[in-house]
Amino acid sequence: MISVLLVDDNSDFLAQCRAALEKTGELRLDVVQSTKLAAEKLKNRTYDLIVSYEQIPDVNGIEFVSDLDGIGFLKYIRAEGNSTPVILFGKRGANKVVIEEVNNGCELVIPRSGDIRPQVAEMVTLFKQTLLKRRAERETKVQNEQLTTILSATPLGIFQMRNNLIEWVNRTLAGMLGYTEAQLIKKPVRILFPSEEEYEQVCRDIQIHRDLHEIGHAECDLIRNGGGFLPVKIQSQLFDPRDAKKGGTVVVTDVSENRMIHDALKESETKYREMMQNAQSIIIRMDMQGTITFFNTYALSFFDYSAEEVIGKNVVGTIAPQKNRGSHDLSMMVNDLGFNADGYAINVSENIRRNGDRVWIAWINKAIRDTGGHIVEILCIGNDITDRRQEGQVRISTDTWKDQVVADTDVREEVFDAVFHVCTEISIEGREGKAVGTTFLIGDSKEVLAKSRQIMLNAFEGHKPESRMVTNPDLKENIKEFAQLDGAFVITGDGFIEASGRYITVDTSGVSLPKGMGTRHNSVAAITKVTHTVGIVVSQSGGGITIFKNGQILKKITL
Repeated sequence: MISVLLVDDNSDFLAQCRAALEKTGELRLDVVQSTKLAAEKLKNRTYDLIVSYEQIPDVNGIEFVSDLDGIGFLKYIRAEGNSTPVILFGKRGANKVVIEEVNNGCELVIPRSGDIRPQVAEMVTLFKQTLLKRRAERETKVQNEQLTTILSATPLGIFQMRNNLIEWVNRTLAGMLGYTEAQLIKKPVRILFPSEEEYEQVCRDIQIHRDLHEIGHAECDLIRNGGGFLPVKIQSQLFDPRDAKKGGTVVVTDVSENRMIHDALKESETKYREMMQNAQSIIIRMDMQGTITFFNTYALSFFDYSAEEVIGKNVVGTIAPQKNRGSHDLSMMVNDLGFNADGYAINVSENIRRNGDRVWIAWINKAIRDTGGHIVEILCIGNDITDRRQEGQVRISTDTWKDQVVADTDVREEVFDAVFHVCTEISIEGREGKAVGTTFLIGDSKEVLAKSRQIMLNAFEGHKPESRMVTNPDLKENIKEFAQLDGAFVITGDGFIEASGRYITVDTSGVSLPKGMGTRHNSVAAITKVTHTVGIVVSQSGGGITIFKNGQILKKITL
């Protein structure tokens, strides 16, 4: 049985409806003669449904009761916290009555005169549908409350965003960042990030890096309320995979402990690597003409020579081949190892073992001077950095020195590796048999773009973000093709190619480079001095690769 509070307007029509409804046997009616009396009744009892007149009747039969119309009555009970569904009867002209379910806008039209029994079944159906909707709303509310309780209890931070605004946040995330939930709701998502650029970066990451279930992934730092940063991993189910800012559900995992463990392991590995390098290093001394005067035991074993076979011999023709694959004279190796001994932190060169195997050696060169300060010999300490993980391909491993390149920049290690190996291929192969010189600027892209201008069409403009990632192997040949054109590539620290064909506009008068380096090297040195970008120059004339940072040569690779 459905319990109904009926507010009677003493009209013949409502009396007829009342009688017909009672005969169905599905309703239990409790009748009052005014909305005022109905309000009093509701203070002590609950009903499944309230049926009332919309307009105050001309004569309500109880003159001393100040009555409310149906809308006023509805507003009153809602203000009192009563959410019982309400159905209103309203006159529509001389011959029609409309029965309207207020919450959902459903209505039923009944003639005011004649037999209304055919419409009674429809009225009962309307009442039942109203109660079913009410029950569904209650169940949904309970489920939402249960879900909110679960999401608030999870150790994962969760929030929902729409159009750059936080719509909902769980207690866990608010606590992670030092807020209350109310302090974050309706606030811009941007306030969680250290800068607009980093917010843009995370949006781009979760658009590009998606798993099989279309869940986007990113790692970043969020700002704590009151200061400090929280390293996190973000997973997001986006409303629109093409535009992260339209919103979605975001799960935030605190990875600060993992970050500390990773940093500790990295430091430990670095120390261990240094220890091994010191214990097993190639140590050679030679005079200014490149004649070998000393070869340590490890060097003899590595290059597979006896002391008699190398002492007194020149480095060119023993550990340095006369010509490399690019066919330029590798006697320049002597200059790189000797005459510029004080110039570079590490000089990477392609060397050759006795059996003909080519290897990459990172050399640290020290000048040995006489009492007059003149260089008489060069002490060369080398370590094998050949990447043997690539089958059938001899490449330079950057594992032992890329930390030094990317430190204090926003450049990711995998991005530097991808660009560097493209540079080595350009240096060795050229393009269509021709030598190619080019420039890459990695990281701090906003400042780099501000200090350069476009001198030709940006070949990457308008392409999809995933088609502009330098770490995408399918993009390598396109990059090598565009490297033939003038201008520099500008690449973000996470590998997004912002532009090609950029002309550097920075003043070069404040940099000092060794003789033989041209305008391309000078301009790259200058821009790395005033930004936090890492510059890589492939020389067209010699094929060498020079890496710049902070306005100085950090590495020089002779191919």
